[in-house]
Amino acid sequence: MCRNVRIIVKGCVIMAKRRRKKKLRLDRVFIALAVVGILVFGIYKGTTFVIDQVVSLFSSETEEEKVVEEKPKEYKATVIIDPGHGGIDAGANTGTLYEKNITLKVSKYIQEELDNNNIKAILTRTDDNNLKSDKNSDLIERASYSQKYNAKYFISIHVNGYEDSNDVYGFEAYIRNEESKSLANMILTQMETLGYSKNRGVIDGKNLMVLKKNTVPSVLVELGYIKSQDKSYLSDDAKLKNVAKAIAKGIQNKVEES
Repeated sequence: MCRNVRIIVKGCVIMAKRRRKKKLRLDRVFIALAVVGILVFGIYKGTTFVIDQVVSLFSSETEEEKVVEEKPKEYKATVIIDPGHGGIDAGANTGTLYEKNITLKVSKYIQEELDNNNIKAILTRTDDNNLKSDKNSDLIERASYSQKYNAKYFISIHVNGYEDSNDVYGFEAYIRNEESKSLANMILTQMETLGYSKNRGVIDGKNLMVLKKNTVPSVLVELGYIKSQDKSYLSDDAKLKNVAKAIAKGIQNKVEES
């Protein structure tokens, strides 16, 4: 009986020792996993920190480049481009072709071309509206832009209409005074190179309100006669863009000369 008790006690002791060893092994495994976890977390944080630093470096350079890109443009001069008519005042027309739409389109093309050549162009209108409700006040307001923006030149864009005959065609320029003649000739010379129509020359326009009330060399350009053969380019966007480039080139030449 005693022998059996000793055997049982011995067995219990052996099992207890095995359980302790097993527990010890499990503890070591948990410790090892904890160490590995800490190492992995450390590597992750370190890698994240390095990546953040690299991204920050490039972001910093991008911000510096952005600042450089946003540096204000230096212009050689400021000119006013006046798209004639607008709103209820459609100007000359034939069918669905209206002067007010042609002048706005050409003026925007001129503005774009001048800006590409470092000349600031300010439009008196940018949509299909007039500036004032009555005609006289509207024209005076347009002329006031020269003084308001300290402009060097003022150019008003128009299209001619002639009811008596469709045989009259060509482009021409009206001027405020003799001081404006050189600018007018430079514009007409460039338009002439296109070969779209004939150059009808420079005409005295001192009684035209938009020129009369101006304070700088001013030119009113008539692009052509809307009911004549000029309609072929006045209704063609690609050709109107060429006309705009020619006018812009004339303005640019005058700015660079002065």
